[in-house]
Amino acid sequence: MCGFCATIISAMLWPSLPQLAALPFFIILAMAVIRHTPLLAGGLIALSWITTFNALLMSWDTSENVDTIDVKAEIISLVHSNGDWISMDIMLIDSILPHSVTRKLRLSWSKPPNVDVGQQWLLTVRPKSITSLLNQGGFNQQKYLLSKHIFAKGKVINGQLISENSDVRTTLIKQLKPALKQYPSQDLMLALLVGDKSLMTTERWQQLKNTGTGHLFAISGLHLSVACFWGYIVSKTILFQLLANQSRRNGVIAMLVCALTAIVYAYLAGFSVSTQRALIMLLAYLSSWFFNRFSSSWERLLYALFIVLIIDPFSPLSASFWLSFMALVVILVTISTYSSTQYSKHPSNEVFEDIAVQTSPTSIYSDFWRKLQQWFVPFWAIQWRLALILGLLQASLFAGTSTISVVVNLLLVPWFSFVVIPLALLCLMLFIIGLLSGLQIDFSNTFWLANQTLEPALFLLDYASKLSFAWLDLSHQWIAVILSAAAGLWFCYQFRDIYWRITFSAMLLPTILLCFQHYSNQQSQQWKIHMLDVGQGMSVVIESNNRAIVYDTGASFGGNFSYAERVVLPFLKNKGIRKVDYLVVSHADNDHAGGTDVILAAFPNAQIISDNGAKGAIDCRPKVFMWQAIKLEIVAPTLATAGNNGSCVVRLSKEGNSILLTGDIEATAELALLVDKAIASQVMSAPHHGSRTSSSIGFINAVSPELVLFPAGFNNRYGFPKEDVVARYHRLGIETLTTGEYGQLSVIFKHGSVDYYTYRSDFTPFWYNQVFRFGEIENPE
Repeated sequence: MCGFCATIISAMLWPSLPQLAALPFFIILAMAVIRHTPLLAGGLIALSWITTFNALLMSWDTSENVDTIDVKAEIISLVHSNGDWISMDIMLIDSILPHSVTRKLRLSWSKPPNVDVGQQWLLTVRPKSITSLLNQGGFNQQKYLLSKHIFAKGKVINGQLISENSDVRTTLIKQLKPALKQYPSQDLMLALLVGDKSLMTTERWQQLKNTGTGHLFAISGLHLSVACFWGYIVSKTILFQLLANQSRRNGVIAMLVCALTAIVYAYLAGFSVSTQRALIMLLAYLSSWFFNRFSSSWERLLYALFIVLIIDPFSPLSASFWLSFMALVVILVTISTYSSTQYSKHPSNEVFEDIAVQTSPTSIYSDFWRKLQQWFVPFWAIQWRLALILGLLQASLFAGTSTISVVVNLLLVPWFSFVVIPLALLCLMLFIIGLLSGLQIDFSNTFWLANQTLEPALFLLDYASKLSFAWLDLSHQWIAVILSAAAGLWFCYQFRDIYWRITFSAMLLPTILLCFQHYSNQQSQQWKIHMLDVGQGMSVVIESNNRAIVYDTGASFGGNFSYAERVVLPFLKNKGIRKVDYLVVSHADNDHAGGTDVILAAFPNAQIISDNGAKGAIDCRPKVFMWQAIKLEIVAPTLATAGNNGSCVVRLSKEGNSILLTGDIEATAELALLVDKAIASQVMSAPHHGSRTSSSIGFINAVSPELVLFPAGFNNRYGFPKEDVVARYHRLGIETLTTGEYGQLSVIFKHGSVDYYTYRSDFTPFWYNQVFRFGEIENPE
């Protein structure tokens, strides 16, 4: 099991997964070594399983090469709605698919009929790849979709309802939503009772993030333990009152009720990763009690990890997997530490202490205080260690951490354990009994008591989340050095030998050096250009000494989606950039200027350079600025012009390094730049995303770049960059990179040299970040 688990987890760092053709070799070799080298055999079995699982999930042979595909599917989740559009996840139940793996698609549907979870539909779908935007600091959607077994996206063209097929959980959720509607905490109660977070707003998620309390509303070990405890106590009390017996019978029945309670609650939670882990550990513990077999907590943790990875070898792609298991490791380490260091009394001391306690007038108070201390000290140790370790893990996953989680959880964890969860489950049980009774009575009032217990929690969450220091954004540099320092301190604590301590203290050096660099205000001579992956649009960040110039912002759609908010701002935070000096908006097209307001709201002191008529903006007439020893030249247009040819063309240069940012200029504007303009540059952004109306031979020769960056979305509807345009650059010996293919493109300039890195090939070259080409179709011209 150790070999299996270690191999599956290590697969998250592999550049590719093995081919299916290697499967027989892995199986035969595993059978040959299983008796003498079980660790290796476990690794080979893991290779076989993850290879098979990936092949079953990602291969979908429709035997047709058509634009649309007919599928039979069940709706398993309504993700969100935006105007006339809805987004939903479906599970395929088509006859052409094997049933060994649950495969899913994420579909969008314009002006749909009334759809609901559990319905089965015959859908006509236009499929497309799950390949998505990839940038440092940004949300990795394709990794997230793979963790949920979503192997393709698509658009619904037509649909026919086959049947209503709601299961018990779905039916209960439908009944609960209107019943909870009258309560301010309806979203939290729905998450606590059935693991449904669909009612949670963006503001609520922000509250949970800032306070580090999301785990309280994700049904896991705490919730199942509370449910099991009360199931055991109630059943055992009833049995011993009505059917008293000296044998193990009543205890066994009570334990079975305990197990059944955990299974039912886990089912209501939808068997999420955290719920699976907790359920497996509880059942392992109960099994050891049933069969009088001792198993340590670590052994049960291994069982849980092994079974979770057997069920789903892609689960390590999910952040909840790491948070869930790491939390349990911290708890087990803390408990084992305090169990092994309990105060051991000498027998003679116990006699004198017993006499002193019996004759002391404060013996009751002393006994209470001692028991309280024995409970509180381990509880406090668990809380601060969880806050520290999970805070570091959270920082590495989400580029930030909550600074108040220790205090908030110290207050809320006991409150939820002893008050909120038991009463919420009691209210749910009464509600279900009321529904099953068939009485025409409104049972929504049964949740009044549960809502009252959540009122103090709501107040605390609202107050604490608004504190200015509640959430700490951390750049990737700070995260790396803090993790190194934390590991170094832990090793120094574990090893008492002075030589080992000196060795491991070297892990603190990166933190010391970064602090020195930060506070000494030491200036770096290198500067960087980052062309961000913002789909079919453009956004470039010029970075130097934790300051930046932003050239274009990407598009925005509707009132609640902006690439500036989803990509640009997270990238700036990830890089530790606190100041944007200039925002250059090349022209007014949405794919270049859509996020202008978002950037200016985040950096109100940024000076805007644009011809779009913004208040206080510097126009795009030719001029020169100096920015941190970097020469910033606005080279065009000489007259304000509407449309693509009015794009603000900018050239940046320093010590033999240079880049030309061209916006959407076309052949006419390119020709104008050939007259009395010094535009030769090492690197250039391809004009107008690589369209045929741009990149004329004369212009390319005048710039003479070594590297050309194409800002074009993967498989975009325009077919940019055009193949013949890319070939034109290649014939001239010019290297090209496209954001849609490689993700974020980063160029580092230093003393005349140029180095470039891409997200898919260099920053995270892992198999789940590759370009998935399923469902690609030719772009109609």
